[in-house]
Amino acid sequence: MKKLIFTMVALLTMTVAMAQNSDNKKSFKMPTPAEQTERMTKKLGLSADQAAKVKALNEAYQDLFKGKGRGPRPQMNKDNKEERPQLTDEMKQKMKAEHQAHKAKRQEYETKLKAILTAEQYTAYQNMHPKKKDKNKE
Repeated sequence: MKKLIFTMVALLTMTVAMAQNSDNKKSFKMPTPAEQTERMTKKLGLSADQAAKVKALNEAYQDLFKGKGRGPRPQMNKDNKEERPQLTDEMKQKMKAEHQAHKAKRQEYETKLKAILTAEQYTAYQNMHPKKKDKNKE
């Protein structure tokens, strides 16, 4: 009887320990404009004047860096699991317009940032954020 109770306590303890580990996973959190400015100040060696300008720029464009996520997924057809829902032309146009708007706003941010930073600092900034590889090259 003692062995049975000891085994049950051990199983319960292991279950609780495993449940705690799964809750402690770090989730990605976007930095605030102040945190982003502090990171840029340290890595790029910004002066106080540059740091103030970059902080104002980061605050003005903070929605550019938030990311909105993917949103809810469309429901799959339960009868045929191989069939995927298709994007309508309207959805494709909306996605393309949002992408173009985001790209234009990002370019505007980069232009304003380039005016604040020196050439060496801007090169270091670009190295901090390497461009994504072209998906279609392979």
